[in-house]
Amino acid sequence: MSADFLYTIEVILNGLMAGVLYSLVALGFVLIFKASGIFNYAQGVMALFAALTLVGLQEGRVPFAHLINAIFGTKVHHFDWTLPAIAAIIFTILIMVLFAILVEKLILKHLVNQEPIILFMATIGLAYFMEGFGDLMWGKCSSFFFVRARKILKTQF
Repeated sequence: MSADFLYTIEVILNGLMAGVLYSLVALGFVLIFKASGIFNYAQGVMALFAALTLVGLQEGRVPFAHLINAIFGTKVHHFDWTLPAIAAIIFTILIMVLFAILVEKLILKHLVNQEPIILFMATIGLAYFMEGFGDLMWGKCSSFFFVRARKILKTQF
């Protein structure tokens, strides 16, 4: 098979997978909106937080490493081990379930029977909090993902 044909197949499969992911996110938005009547602005950030957690666990990164290093003057960045994909997925699911329970108990429980704009603003605030917490927990994500992509590309070619 030629390289162009394989590239075409790869692009088609990547497009199909991206479409499936977008449809799942849209389905989540619709499900939450139909169940609660509120558009959850923080849903995308929750997916980002789950992705950061998954990659961080797979690579054996230490959560809050740069904060620990700044406070204690250490140079800790990674554990001496990495997790297999299935274990990282299971731990990520557990972390996200615990996080969802905390959000419900600490934030959303107190907003029952409030005006829709208040609930909408609460989800916007939650989105900003989760973005900042993800950056605090795993560090700035832009260089993190570029380094990961470079490692993957070096091993494939």
